[in-house]
Amino acid sequence: MRKNLLNWKGIIAAVGILFLLTAAGCSSFKDNSDQTIQELANHMITHVGGTLDGKVFPVPVKAMDGICIRVEGREVFLYVYNPKLKKQKHKLDQIRKSKKLYINGIAFQAAVNGCFVMIEHETNIKKKELLDAFEKF
Repeated sequence: MRKNLLNWKGIIAAVGILFLLTAAGCSSFKDNSDQTIQELANHMITHVGGTLDGKVFPVPVKAMDGICIRVEGREVFLYVYNPKLKKQKHKLDQIRKSKKLYINGIAFQAAVNGCFVMIEHETNIKKKELLDAFEKF
């Protein structure tokens, strides 16, 4: 009888641990889909400096929208994906997992924050500031 109780306690503990790990993994996806790409661009410019360069064509990266800001004379590209659309969510998950965004077969280092993706920040002299501001959005 005592042995059966120990087995059940072990199973319950294991299920509890798995639940906590799963919940922690799910909470790592930040839901910021209620914010616009223009709000992100304004946030980045306010915190890092730079100027708005304009809209970019989002089709090659399969995004909903894209915008370019210029920081220290270098372009930084920001894209937004709609995680409610199956193909967009799949693309965003691929980028999040690989930390790369492919454009015409060329890989770009990518940072992901919720439904937003940033590229061309790696070679910028304000890389750290760009990443900090991006992650805080």
